Parts: sequence; structure tokens; C-alpha cells
Amino acid sequence: MALHAKPLIRALLPTSVRRRARSALNRLIWARSGLSVKSGSELAFWQGWFSTHGIEPETDYYRAFMLAMGGLADAEFFREKSCIDIGCGPKGSLTWLDGIAKHAIGIDPLASRYELFNISSHNMLYIAARAEELPLRSSSADVVFSMNSLDHVDDLEQACGEIRRVLKPGGHFIGSLNLDEPATPTEPWTLTEDYLERHLFRGWTPEFRRVCPRLDSEEHWGPYRYMFERPPLTMNNDGPRALWCRYRSDGSR
Repeated sequence: MALHAKPLIRALLPTSVRRRARSALNRLIWARSGLSVKSGSELAFWQGWFSTHGIEPETDYYRAFMLAMGGLADAEFFREKSCIDIGCGPKGSLTWLDGIAKHAIGIDPLASRYELFNISSHNMLYIAARAEELPLRSSSADVVFSMNSLDHVDDLEQACGEIRRVLKPGGHFIGSLNLDEPATPTEPWTLTEDYLERHLFRGWTPEFRRVCPRLDSEEHWGPYRYMFERPPLTMNNDGPRALWCRYRSDGSR
């Protein structure tokens, strides 16, 4: 009778041991590929996402989400504007601006690795760069998006400074920001309203701002259910929250 290795390993080794072994193997693979644990984990997330959701850009989802997080109803707001998405991922986050925006540029340190996801077919430009070192002229962007990406950066203060640098006076920051969440290897920063007010929003005018409890869900809209309905009165509001916002820059650094 033939023995199959995987079922035998599952039977003999506890789940915690198998997870540690898998993690150690992944770290070895990432190191040989020139990836940090953080970058390797991010890439592994997207590989899993593509295996479940397919390779096509999620244009309709990003259109609906990015308009909602900015408190906007119409994409005409972005007509002939230069739009930047920080930490864009490989699923076509700005493809919905094709034919509307002057420029639609996704910035992601893993953009060169995303070629395996066929991003060259997307109607947007991808640039491999860190949020801390944006390869853009000062005051060159009309809109900067950050959709659940700001807590992923390596140097949060520097990333905030770069966003302020590239935004034009009168330009807009539109964000979905996860607040008060414990740091993780891929999200090393715990964002707070106080920190964001001091380092990112300082001097800017809020044109839209909404905060709600954030739920633990892997569905597209699942974590943001209470952006659209009132949370239960009995709900504990001391946990993680989400901030959706649109701020107008005053042009200061």
C-alpha cells in the first residue's frame, strides 16, 4: 500500500508545527528571491487572491470603493486630473479612471513582481517605488489615493511627508485608513487619528470624513459594513475602526 506524504504529515504533526515549518520554508524561498518577509508575505497574499478571484482587473469594485471612501458619487470629479494610488496592488485599482483622468498611476514597491499577474494589460501605469520615495515632482498630483495601504509602509512619517510633497495646492487626498489595529509583519504601523492629524492632514481642509467600527472580514465590503448602516447599540466601539476621508491640501509641506 502506497503512503502519501501530505496526509501522513497532517496526521503526525500538530497544526502549529506545520505552520511554523511552512513559515520557515516561505522565508527561505523569499530570501532566495531577494524578498523580505514583509514583501514575500504581501506577494503571497496576492497570489492567493488571484487563485480565488481570477486574474482580471477588479475595475467595478475599485470604482465603487474609491468613490465611496471619498464621499463622491460621480467619477467626473477626476476629469483631466493626475491621480496617484499609493500601494496599489496588482488588481487594476485605477483602471476605472481610463478615459477620465489625465494620468492614472499606481505606486507599489512590488510592481515589478506583479508582471506575473498580467498588469501590462491594465489601462493604468504601474511604477515600482516606495511611498517613502515617490518618483514624482513636487506639487504634481491632483489626487493621491491610499486604500488601506498607509499602515503597510516602512517609514510612516516619511510616507506622509511624501504625500504632502507631491500633492498640488488644492489637490485632494482620498483615503481608507484602518485605525487602532495592532501592528503585524505586513502592517507594522498602528494608525491613530492623532498621528494622522499631526503628520498627514495638518493644515488641510476636510471635505468628507467618516469613522466607523471595522469588522474582521475577508469579503470586499465586509470590514466596512457600518459605513452604510448604524452599528448595534451593544457593540463595543473600542476596537479597530476605519476612516474614510477626502481632504483638500493647502500646499504646505
